[in-house]
Amino acid sequence: MTASPHTGGVFQYENLLAEALWNNRDKYNFVVICNESYWINWCIERNIKFVEEKIEIYRKIKLDMALNHPFVNILYQNFISNKGKLIQRENIDLLIYGQQGTFIPNLLIKQLCPVHDLMHRYETTFPERGKSDDDKLFQGSIKYASAVLVDSNLGKTQVIESYLSKKKHRPLIQVLPYTVSRHIKESEEEYIAVPDKYVFYPAQFWQHKNHLNLLRAVNLLKETLPDIHLVLVGSEKNALGRVETYIRENSLEEFVTIYGFVTNRQITYLYRHATLMVMPSYYGPTNIPPLEAMALGCPVAVSGNYAMGEQVGDAGLLFNPDSPGEIAECIRQVWTDGGLRETMRQKGYRRTARWQPEDFERVLIQTIDAVLEKG
Repeated sequence: MTASPHTGGVFQYENLLAEALWNNRDKYNFVVICNESYWINWCIERNIKFVEEKIEIYRKIKLDMALNHPFVNILYQNFISNKGKLIQRENIDLLIYGQQGTFIPNLLIKQLCPVHDLMHRYETTFPERGKSDDDKLFQGSIKYASAVLVDSNLGKTQVIESYLSKKKHRPLIQVLPYTVSRHIKESEEEYIAVPDKYVFYPAQFWQHKNHLNLLRAVNLLKETLPDIHLVLVGSEKNALGRVETYIRENSLEEFVTIYGFVTNRQITYLYRHATLMVMPSYYGPTNIPPLEAMALGCPVAVSGNYAMGEQVGDAGLLFNPDSPGEIAECIRQVWTDGGLRETMRQKGYRRTARWQPEDFERVLIQTIDAVLEKG
């Protein structure tokens, strides 16, 4: 476990995995490999054995060596590297990775990894994606994995067509959709200063999160909906400066509030009291915030890209993320129609009730058992 609370969806996913494993502590003996204070404290609170170990960083030369010289890689990873020594010392049978994009070395044990998206292949125009090393990281992950967890049928198709169409090695690819972690759903609210009505978007400030077109939509609405207000939360990334510039140049200061990182209790409050959660992200296949919003009674409108429409079903509104006009129309409909908001709220509850943490846990444990039983 390596994600910090500031990493957004990656952290929420690791919490789902951790909850599922913790609930099955009587079935498995496990040791947590971590180097982040949150997870160290998580283990201490539960009296779980843990080992502090930093992530091994694979740059280009090291990646090339690992992929092109498999015999040397096997010797190094299993008998020389710290990870290999740790695995032997702890007698580990299965290594589970908490986040994607971590290179999986050729170890003589079974390994399971998640692949949430392959946007470094499908959305190469954004500066945060398209790095040549990304592809090699995923090659290694899938080449040596016993099982791969994906969050949608589209994600499964993309893994196969990207890395397995011509390969003999076929890991088990398990579709394991996101669900809303208990620590979000059951969290107490903590008040945070926002207007009585507001549009909410929780996302780190990457360019692919598409904050600018959402701001353009607000700019279109400010004359006809003078009380319109947008609340943005998320860690600072490469697009925050452009967002702040657009707000200033278009005199949107009174229509937009930006918070940085917020706590689980604060984000629970923001979901529950928002008029609408809008997610104009270009990336998929799916995302966690629409599920969290629906589970907490917040209507949602999302980008129609990839599998995001499949994720929200008839509970949410869809728009073209390149169209500020379509985004604005979705906001206008929900903002002005209380009956529509209530209908969407009830549909959202029903949508998220179809797949609960218990279901996520059941399929994860079935996958683990299938991997361990396979020769």
